[in-house]
Formats: sequence, C-alpha cells, structure tokens
Amino acid sequence: MRRILEIAGCTLIDGTGRAPLPDATLRVVDGRIAAVWRNGERPADQQGPAEQVVQAQGKTVIPGLIDAHCHISYGEGKTAEEVDIYGGPEWAAVRAVWNAQKVLQSGVTSFCDPGSTWNVAVSCRDAINNGMFDGPRVFAAGRHICADGGFADYFPSWLGMPVSAEGVLCPTSDEMRREVRRQVKNRVDLVKISGDSQAQDTRPDASPCFSDDELSCIVETAHGLGRKVTIHSRYAKTVAAAARAGVDWVIHASYMDPADIGLLLDRQVPICATMTYTANIVQHGRDVGVDPNYIEVKKRELDALVNAHRKAIEAGVPMMAGSEAGFSVTPYGQWHAREIELMVELLGMKPLDAITAGTFNNAKAFGWEHEVGSLQPGRWADLLVLDGDPQADIRVLSDRKRIAAVYKGGELVPRTDPVPTRRRMGHERSLAVSSVPLNR
Repeated sequence: MRRILEIAGCTLIDGTGRAPLPDATLRVVDGRIAAVWRNGERPADQQGPAEQVVQAQGKTVIPGLIDAHCHISYGEGKTAEEVDIYGGPEWAAVRAVWNAQKVLQSGVTSFCDPGSTWNVAVSCRDAINNGMFDGPRVFAAGRHICADGGFADYFPSWLGMPVSAEGVLCPTSDEMRREVRRQVKNRVDLVKISGDSQAQDTRPDASPCFSDDELSCIVETAHGLGRKVTIHSRYAKTVAAAARAGVDWVIHASYMDPADIGLLLDRQVPICATMTYTANIVQHGRDVGVDPNYIEVKKRELDALVNAHRKAIEAGVPMMAGSEAGFSVTPYGQWHAREIELMVELLGMKPLDAITAGTFNNAKAFGWEHEVGSLQPGRWADLLVLDGDPQADIRVLSDRKRIAAVYKGGELVPRTDPVPTRRRMGHERSLAVSSVPLNR
C-alpha cells in the first residue's frame, strides 16, 4: 500500500533558484515527491486521497539543507592531535553516528564528509543507509591524499603520519594511484586531495605540494573509477592547478587570484568557501580561548576570501555551501546553516541564491541532483517546514525553534529538545596544561 503525504498551503522554495511558489501543495508518494501545484490546481493524476495532510499556511517549505563540508569523524576536536590520534576507530565510529543524529535534527538532511580519520565517514554512511541509526544522507571521502610538507602533514618527519590521521602520505605517483584504488575498494564516494603546501603559508611564490602531473594522476584515476574529487586549496596556485587538473570542486579558494576566475568559470568548477570555521574564529575566538595570533591569521584569510569570492560570484562561478562542522568551534547540529547566512552577510548573495548553494548546487556537485537538493517530482522528499520566510530573514534556517519540522524521505524526523549532550571522555582528549603561559 502506498503511503501518501501532502503538505498544503505553504510558500514553496524549490531550491533551483526559481521564484517561490505561494499557496503551494507538495504531494509525496512512498518517500518521493510526486507533484507540486498551487491554488488548488491539483493535477488529474493526483486525485487520490492522502494518508496524511499537513496544513502549512503561513509557513515556508524548502529542501533539506545539504552541508558540503562536515567532518563527522572529528568529534569536535580542539587540536590536531585530538582529531588525528585520540579516541581510536571504534570510539570514533560510534561517536560519529551519535553526532549524525544531531546534524539531521538541525535540518541537514544530507552532507559531504570531505576527509575522514580512519574510514569513519564511510562506516557512518553505511550504518545510516542500513537503517541502524537515524542520520542524514552521507557523501563520504576517506583520508586526504597528501604529500610531504602538504597541508595535512601535521606531524614531525621522525614520527611520520599515523594510520589514524586525516591525511595519508603518498610520495610518488604510483602511491597516489594505489591509494585512490585502495579508497575506492573501501567504498568512498569522493577522493579528497590536500593540495596546499606548507611553504605557501609564508611564500606567495610557492607552489602546491603536488605537481600538475601528480594532480592529474589522482584526478584521472579517481574519475576512471567513477569517483568525484575535491581539494583543499586556499592558495592561488593550488586553485588554478586544481581547475586545470579537472577536480569537481575546490574548497576554500581564500587567496584565489582574480585572474583565474575565468578558468573556474570556463570549466564550471564550483567553489565551496567553508567560511563558518574561519568566521567563528574571527568573531568568537577570543571568547573560547583561540590563540590571538591565529585569530589574526584567520581575519586576514576571511578578508581575502570575501574580496575574491565576491568577484567570482559576480562572474557567475557556481557556489557551494559547507560549514566545516566537526571542530570545537563548529559543533555538530549548531552551525551548519551559518554558512548560508554568511553568503548573504559577507558575500552579498541574495537569500534565494544562498539557499540554492546550500541545496541544489551541493547536490549537483555530488552527482545527486536527480535524488535530492530540490523539491521537484522524482526527488526524495527531504525538506524543512519553516515558521518564517528565509528571504526576509535568512537566520530562520539556524533557529531551531523556527524549524517546525524536518522530513527525510517523506518521514518526519523525531527531534529531541534540548539537543543531547555528552561528557567528553578522557581517552579522546589531549593534555593541555594551560592555554596561555602563566607569567609572573
């Protein structure tokens, strides 16, 4: 027997960038959208009664949010050691599925984890898909592919890269190919490259940690095996090299050269800015003990990013939205929609365009645009019912009290209030004697 749900009388934002549809009804059959109409103009093939009708007059219905940058394995770590070393794979996996429930309840019905410790993101995805736990749909990467002296190569050379770390060192092209194949064997959806070199932090003339040939090797191997590729790329030379290599989207692009905007546009390479992590440090870092020097570094980065991305948006480069949730400054279930707010506040995007970035554009980048990301017939009924109009106040997306309901696959998501919390365990924390020196 078919299960039929109708949400009637709402203002509907379908996620594609089209104008909102007033007095709309959305019909869901067996979890997928069957039809959308307005003003009682019910299609002839949708005449059968619904099992449940939700009256949504005065409310706005939008697609469920998609966070393109959520590290579900990181466990809200405060340091690289807490993210990469402490806890162990068993604990990290259990913690991940617990945190994924908070992500779903916040209105994020899908997310991409672009870089995981161990193989936690894949395990979390599979457990959710298997019906073992509630959670969003997950587009999962494995460990970052990294070269010596690259962004994710945090640890001293004498120690090497721990097997638990978010990055995996691949010093040769053969190792890069082998790692891509290994990750595909282990069921990843996405291959993540850690593209920036540490040399670029201090030298603007420095190059990425991979050569053009090495980047092409990774991308071609992954694409040949049917996987998407993204790249951590704050610096201009990395962004340009990534676009030339054919990555599917670039992350950050904070110091992008405006001269390379045309390259991204011609190749239709989207940018996922992930401003939330940086903006939180700039705006709230002093309140939570962030090193003042790091706050200044992030302030310079945010200023550069805003300047570059405004030009990219004006030129028509596709934009994605991702929060970089998973760190102590971006806890799960709290900051996901902040990225969409920042697109409006800092980048000057129209609310409707920012919503599209955080729904349809993200789905398209994953190759999921025919499944999720918009409220069109045939897609899964992943949606939010809002008490308010995000076009008038984009902050409604972050206000838990104004999210009247979350649906995933046409099923109402149970939501706990207050949001569940837990005590951090001793085995997942590094020892910090103090955050600042005790000077006499």
